[in-house]
Amino acid sequence: MIFKNRNILMAVVLGLGLALSSCGDGGGSDPVARFQKELQAQPEYSVILNDMKEEGNFVPTYFHQYRVDIGEEQDIRPFEEVSEEIYNKYEPYLGMVLVSKNEKGEITNTPFPNGYQYVGNPQYGNWRQDQSGNSFWEFYGKYMLMSQVMNWAGMGMGRGHYDDYRSSLQSRQPYFGANREYGTTGTATKKQKPDFYARRAARKSASAGRFEDKVNRRIGRSKNTFRSRGLSFGK
Repeated sequence: MIFKNRNILMAVVLGLGLALSSCGDGGGSDPVARFQKELQAQPEYSVILNDMKEEGNFVPTYFHQYRVDIGEEQDIRPFEEVSEEIYNKYEPYLGMVLVSKNEKGEITNTPFPNGYQYVGNPQYGNWRQDQSGNSFWEFYGKYMLMSQVMNWAGMGMGRGHYDDYRSSLQSRQPYFGANREYGTTGTATKKQKPDFYARRAARKSASAGRFEDKVNRRIGRSKNTFRSRGLSFGK
């Protein structure tokens, strides 16, 4: 094919370049969408943001680690590189479910605390009433660890709390718990993910140290410049 118009030729070359770059985008695609395709034949599943990290100084590389729960089986996947856009998109949701499919086949793409997907499912527990007549969810004995992992202190979830959670999902608003104790800034998550926060603090400290060194070097160069020019501020 002969291109008589140079603009058309350049457009074709640019289009080919974009197509090739999209084939190996260095983590540019959304892994959550990939998991949905991978798990579509499963009757139920949950994909949790298990961990995340940044590497590199001037040009950071971003990584996510996902946990895939299928029924009672848990599979923690290796860290994988993601784009900065994807990293920032899911950054608030550490430890939370990003996408899930329940026993009814309903898919939820709105983030919520891991474990909430089992509440209301009679396979895992039931609703009970306390002495005051308040309704709360209680896991069966073999699943009691779930409430401990979710920092419920073995007391289950109140019906009102559960209704707030369901209402939030129906309005497509991420749910971080009754007191926002889940997610990257949540108090429960900080207890569950100490390695993540230790890494983040170390990286922040190292970044502050590099900034201070850079400032000191600039100040040093400025002093040398004044001396070399014979500038004096004295008598």
